Amino acid sequence: MRIQTWLYSAAQALALTSAVITVSISAMVGKELAPMASLSTLSYGAQFAAIIFCSYLLSMSMKRFGRKPIFYLGALTLALGGGLGALSIYWHSFALNVIAHSSFGVSLSAFAYFRFAATDGVKASEKAKVLSIVTLGGVAAAFVGPMIAKHGRLLIDDYAFSGSYLAFVLIALVLVGILLMVPKEMAEEMAEEAIPAQSTVPLSDTSAQSQKILSLPLFVSIYASGFGFMLMGLLMMQSSMTLNAMGFEFADVMFVIQCHVLAMFVPSLFMGRVIARLGAQSVIFAGYMMMLAAMLVAIYGSGYNGILAALIGIGLGWNMLYVGGSAMVTSLKGDKHKIQGINESAVAVLNTIGAFSAGALFYGIGWENSNWLAMLLLVPGILLLIANRYKSQDLPSGVKV
Repeated sequence: MRIQTWLYSAAQALALTSAVITVSISAMVGKELAPMASLSTLSYGAQFAAIIFCSYLLSMSMKRFGRKPIFYLGALTLALGGGLGALSIYWHSFALNVIAHSSFGVSLSAFAYFRFAATDGVKASEKAKVLSIVTLGGVAAAFVGPMIAKHGRLLIDDYAFSGSYLAFVLIALVLVGILLMVPKEMAEEMAEEAIPAQSTVPLSDTSAQSQKILSLPLFVSIYASGFGFMLMGLLMMQSSMTLNAMGFEFADVMFVIQCHVLAMFVPSLFMGRVIARLGAQSVIFAGYMMMLAAMLVAIYGSGYNGILAALIGIGLGWNMLYVGGSAMVTSLKGDKHKIQGINESAVAVLNTIGAFSAGALFYGIGWENSNWLAMLLLVPGILLLIANRYKSQDLPSGVKV
């Protein structure tokens, strides 16, 4: 693989590490700083809102200015958020903490495009492999993120978690170093693709392009990536709540979550080759089937081992849906920045819905019924996929779909 594949994989590992740290500390810090307990997750909510707001905007900015400037902006906002987060603890300012996490949202929104940047200039037949390798960076994040959050908590006496926030500054500096090593020709390639401000497109052509972008294959990929992400996150959070209610120790709960995270990312070692051989749609279908089977295990499985097996299956299914959906996005013809921006915005919205509905669904309908609901929500994606299989697709030659 070209050097940028491995560089972007390292960058993705740091980006996901940052995401893990934010989810690990935001609620605990919010509980200490918020004027009332009900607002303790407001900072994390602001982070998600920033991701939704920025996803499409940043993709179109990459079209105009290239990938790297936006990634540098992401590193800057990551460092800014870390500094503001530490100050929010020092000054005991909840408002400043909300601003800090909003800044994290901007950076994480930019970093979501690492996997697409890695495929720029790559042959169509190799893109799935590249996406898979970049996604593999999540394995490191599963272990490094919680470790930084844990040890950074007491790094500075009397200001718990300020050290965790300052770690973002260091991560941002390392990210800049990695981005500086990305081959120069990548930046030049992106600059050539940028559309000049003076260029105009006839109205009829614009309408045709819009119809082409909002195609059935795009909806297939959005549903796979977006709903796969949403349901994975929802059930992951509910599994820890379920195990806690069953009386299991924190260490036992964390073992299930770590096995789940490993199941999410380890398949990326070979998923790209599987997609190249079988096609993205076949892998997406297998991902849906894996998810459905895992949810049945969650419903009918008994106790700790049943939930463990279900979470491993859900992690495997997520990898197939996410990498397969991303591979379809990179294969679609049209304005790739618009396509990627629409995809990432949809994924961000759905992921937000999953994150904030997990608790309400758990206490409202319970663990088993939440799994039944999740199974029901997978059905439209399967139907979209079946419809797309029987429809001719406008994809580059040599790409399996």
